[in-house]
Amino acid sequence: MRIRHARLRAKGWTDEEIAQAEESLKRAEERKHPALSWLEKAVFWGLLFLTVVGIFTVSLVLVPLLVVLDTAMLALILALLGICLGSLFAIIIPDIEWVERKHHALNILVIAAVAVINVRFIVTSVDRLSGAAHNPWILGAVFAVALLAPYLFHLVGEEAREAAQR
Repeated sequence: MRIRHARLRAKGWTDEEIAQAEESLKRAEERKHPALSWLEKAVFWGLLFLTVVGIFTVSLVLVPLLVVLDTAMLALILALLGICLGSLFAIIIPDIEWVERKHHALNILVIAAVAVINVRFIVTSVDRLSGAAHNPWILGAVFAVALLAPYLFHLVGEEAREAAQR
């Protein structure tokens, strides 16, 4: 668990009380059962896996729509689906205490890459079979941006709150 010194000082905590709280949390972390540590990591990786599965599911929903809709309407639908799926991810990830910047970067890279590559593959494949002509790069980019928007909004908001408390 992260201790935010500025927030605690603003609430009237002394440096000694903050150091004591940090020490208590450190001891608790050291005494944590190994299975609990494994479970915390499993939740993180499971969430990332479920997000990737969600991306593939959205792609499957996209297949019949590619045949009947134009690129603009598909982009709107993908944006809405991306925001919904991204919001689910952004709601759960802040509750995982040990996640650091490198994990956030990994999430962003994996989710964006899977979203763009998967949508591009599905759009190209269906267009080839149906004779439709959609821009797979635009649709993939719209989906990736919409998917990451709630998560990035959360990260920026968290950084702003921490900066304001310093």
